[in-house]
Amino acid sequence: MALWQYPVSELVDAYRSGTASPVEVVESSLQRIARIDSSIGAFREVFHDRALKEARRRSDELARGEWRGPLHGIPVGIKELFDVEGAVGCYGSTILLDRIAPSDAAAVARWRQAGAIVIGTTRSHEFGWGITTQHAKLGSTLNPWDTGRVPGGSSGGTAAALAAGMVPLALGSDTGGSIRIPACFCGVAGIKPTYGRVAKRGAVSLAPSLDHPGPLARTVPDLAIGLAAMAGYDASDPSTLPVRPPSDTVTPSLAGVRVGVVADFHLRALRKDHQARFDAAVDAMSDAGALLVDLDFPWAEEIRPTFATIQMAEAYHVHSSVMGIFPERASEYGADVRGRLEMSAEVTLSDYLSARASTRVLRHRFARLFDEVDVVLTPITAGGPSTTSEPDVSSDAAGEAPFRDVVMDYTVAQDLFGLPVCAVPNGLDSDGLPLGVQLTGQTLSENAVMDAAAGAAAVLPDTGFSPAAGL
Repeated sequence: MALWQYPVSELVDAYRSGTASPVEVVESSLQRIARIDSSIGAFREVFHDRALKEARRRSDELARGEWRGPLHGIPVGIKELFDVEGAVGCYGSTILLDRIAPSDAAAVARWRQAGAIVIGTTRSHEFGWGITTQHAKLGSTLNPWDTGRVPGGSSGGTAAALAAGMVPLALGSDTGGSIRIPACFCGVAGIKPTYGRVAKRGAVSLAPSLDHPGPLARTVPDLAIGLAAMAGYDASDPSTLPVRPPSDTVTPSLAGVRVGVVADFHLRALRKDHQARFDAAVDAMSDAGALLVDLDFPWAEEIRPTFATIQMAEAYHVHSSVMGIFPERASEYGADVRGRLEMSAEVTLSDYLSARASTRVLRHRFARLFDEVDVVLTPITAGGPSTTSEPDVSSDAAGEAPFRDVVMDYTVAQDLFGLPVCAVPNGLDSDGLPLGVQLTGQTLSENAVMDAAAGAAAVLPDTGFSPAAGL
């Protein structure tokens, strides 16, 4: 097995045994990027010389018996919404194309402290407000399973880099599904932690009360390592919680785990092949010892409108008041993000406060589900990824539909309620493209969620590396 194929946990073992060095692993990652990224577009910027210099330092430290932490010598990608010192900090927009990040974002700094080597920044949808990772002027990321399809977003470059074997671990963010959507469509894993688990300092905000940094990887155990290394209280970030980071180990198990299935959450009927795969996942988890529990949530239709009001109001404030670039520079935005900001200008203070009040009620009701179950199982999407030629259109059980609707009915609740949720692959659809499922837990239950997700991953079809891995 080539070094670029190793997951984080196996790279750590290889370093400890002396069978591989950080220099060799970073060289392997850089060679992969040089070989295939021109056809995928996962990276905004690659730090070739800087990464090799850091790799030599990590290798020298190992030779002296020094170990920085759980990510010592691990090459990682960083979603371009997070600042990386000295790198282009444009957040996926031409508006800030000349901006250079003055320092590392908090999550990036913590990964570096744990020994990680930043290979480069991965492409995001402009300012994180979209699920296609397409940009007419700055370039787009393509799905490594089918380059005629989008990878999802907004962490599209992150997921594509993982799926094609360019890095074993990468940083993403999730405001309405932006970790889970590309993880699903690229066939990798991702976790959106509890709100406040990971500091947001040094990252551009989409909607401050909904933004969640989190890792993506090819395995759930690697997610646990990455999350533990970035989580924790930050005195400079008032959104962070004063709690210990989650454990960096996973115990895969479904035996006796109470798994909730909520028909009310299926507001948009799944495409036939997606429904078949979801039903098969339920059966496989039950056969592995999970206790399936049918639950009701009659208020499901209120979730997305409530989320949309909050997201729009907060995003407009960020762009108009915090960054001060809208509407003055409206013409420089991509058409989709500009259109969303124009709609957001119509949200009133009364609308926003009403949505916040509704959130409190809905969150309280949702929390009661965990009186009966340990995790809630849902799909991530009702259909497959859109095409790059028509990125805003996909299909569900009823046929052609707006891509955002096909996806976001399933992904916004966890951001609205700030709950941990882990996405894992669930095989391929009838087009040969990955799809996934997600497991949601109660506040600060990341380890229980990842244990169940790892148990699910063990019995669900693994997608493996994308076809791009063979290029």
